Amino acid sequence: MKLLLVIELDNTLVGNNRAIAALNQRLEAIRNQMYLVYITGRSYASSHRVITQAQLLKPDYLIASVGTEIYQQGVLLENDWANQISKDWDWDAVWTIASYFSALIPQPDSEQTPYKLSFWLDMDASLEVIHDLEDLLAFTGLQTQVVFSNGRDVDIIPKNSNKGKATAYLQQLLQGQSDTTVICGGSGNDISLFQQPSAGIIVANAQTELLWWYYKTHYPWHFLAHYPGAAGILEGLIYFNILPFPNRWRWATPHHR
Repeated sequence: MKLLLVIELDNTLVGNNRAIAALNQRLEAIRNQMYLVYITGRSYASSHRVITQAQLLKPDYLIASVGTEIYQQGVLLENDWANQISKDWDWDAVWTIASYFSALIPQPDSEQTPYKLSFWLDMDASLEVIHDLEDLLAFTGLQTQVVFSNGRDVDIIPKNSNKGKATAYLQQLLQGQSDTTVICGGSGNDISLFQQPSAGIIVANAQTELLWWYYKTHYPWHFLAHYPGAAGILEGLIYFNILPFPNRWRWATPHHR
């Protein structure tokens, strides 16, 4: 059975081109033994630019927009996943409610999708805004969830969707198992990913929200890497025996003095 390797883009994979090149080389050696999946809060267009600019391997699947869209080699898997997440979802009503909060600054139209509304939290605003937003959405009966990450990003998505649920759906679609899935993440909105019962690699440069959750739960099937970014993913894949330990793998990692 093929390995399902799920890697978050921002705060996890991209950043160190030398480490990315080393990871690409190692993954190429087992490319026909795995499904490579990138996952991100970005829109498809933004994700595609990152994949191209960072010279990443071409993925088999891309989970975009905080888990609300799933693409297979650039083609949107529309019907089944959309049907699952669209129940009781009302984009216009959610936008109206979010507009009540002046502390929520809309992100560009390119980041607004049929199943995701994206905002920035004003830097001077209290985090209580997030709780008030959640309470008002719940009071109105809208089936939503609010995902806060990066200390500023606020995404409102259907209750039935997030990165973890999208990964579970893809796992089911590919008839994969938890013990043949490896999750790699570093963002606050990756918590739902690590709630899946699969091996997980958390890179050393992970955001505070995810690190706090990791230390609170401390599941034994999660590995906190010593290295950031792609080097941390490589370290974790060696730890989980997905890749053999090479004698010279450390050349790609940052130098510490």
